[in-house]
Amino acid sequence: MSCMKARNVRTNQVLAHQLKVAASFYQRTKGLLGRLGMESGEGLYIAPCSSIHTFFMCFSIDILFLDKEKKVTKVISGLKPFRMAFGPRRSVGVLELPCGTVNEGQCEVGDVISIV
Repeated sequence: MSCMKARNVRTNQVLAHQLKVAASFYQRTKGLLGRLGMESGEGLYIAPCSSIHTFFMCFSIDILFLDKEKKVTKVISGLKPFRMAFGPRRSVGVLELPCGTVNEGQCEVGDVISIV
């Protein structure tokens, strides 16, 4: 997995400075499974992806569903373990972040996320 950075363009807030990109089938399938938590500044971008689950995870996460222009289509704060989340039809990627990140970054539907 490559390591990148995610930033909210509107607020200029860095959401993750250690962003991993899950692009292969195996990486997308594994996601965050097997981890005990996420540190502040970590993140996982899964693409292509329009829905996720937190089955067998032991921590909550924040979720940003993104369209092909990396525009936020849905925000979920504090998705608990053993839940499912579905993005709107136009969602093509999911940004998974430590719980509390979307509130700190003031993320809203329509924001553009820069991933570099």
